[in-house]
Amino acid sequence: MHQHQHSGIIEILLGSLADTYLMIPVLFALYFILEYFSHTKQLDLISKLKISGPLGPLAGTLLGIIPQCGMSVFVTTMFLSRRVTLGTLVATYLATSDEALPVLIAHRGEEMMIIYIIGLKILIGVISGYLIDFLFGNRLYEGPLPEVKSSHAVEISHELEKTRYGEIAFHTLKRTLRIYFWVLIITIGISAVLFFSDSGQLKQLIHTHPNIQIIAAALFGLIPNCAASIAIAEAFLHTGLSIGATIAGLSTGAGFGPIVLFKDGRLKTALQVLLICLTVAIIWGYLVNYLIKFIS
Repeated sequence: MHQHQHSGIIEILLGSLADTYLMIPVLFALYFILEYFSHTKQLDLISKLKISGPLGPLAGTLLGIIPQCGMSVFVTTMFLSRRVTLGTLVATYLATSDEALPVLIAHRGEEMMIIYIIGLKILIGVISGYLIDFLFGNRLYEGPLPEVKSSHAVEISHELEKTRYGEIAFHTLKRTLRIYFWVLIITIGISAVLFFSDSGQLKQLIHTHPNIQIIAAALFGLIPNCAASIAIAEAFLHTGLSIGATIAGLSTGAGFGPIVLFKDGRLKTALQVLLICLTVAIIWGYLVNYLIKFIS
């Protein structure tokens, strides 16, 4: 028995490495492009998007889709300085997927599903953002203007500075290794659960409780750490997590933005924003699952 467990652990480790190591060059290439874009083109994009005007929810959604935690931080600071509406902030948070999209892209053979997820996230962000602005009357932040002290809030200024290629490559490598570490750890965890349990019964349990899936994934997505979005993406790929639950979980994961909102804004406002995002994400999760079942 002990021998079986020992060989099982080695099999899990080697299998997880074999399944994930090819992601490293793909992730590096993706993150290098994103870092280069961040340091050279982001200011032009932000100025052209006119995020402070009527196009706010659309602009916030497009910024949120970019896999950069600085985007949700940037829009949060704009909200706290009363330059964007509540709807724009919610749209940005819902569109943000943290590190999930690069991880999904690095898995080959998932191209169409990635397009579906990006399309759904854009649709969810835009519709929800404008609906929130309609229901709340283009509400702006009502608390006192904060003296921004959060270390995360200054990340956007670093990301918008032009940097040498060597520095871009160094930051890209650090980010790639950090994300790959989480991918590997989570893959090992999922593989261990499937190996030491009845994987068929576990997957059946997941499939027979789609409603609980959506709520659990949405709550899990609130964890302000890239590991949460990576775990949701890996669960979607390996355990049969439904597309509705995946969308719900990735819609509540808004990077470092909520941390800044809690740290520099009013607690009441921060809780309201997260409650709105959680509610909207769960509703969309149910709607997506229903439409998928109806279509198929």
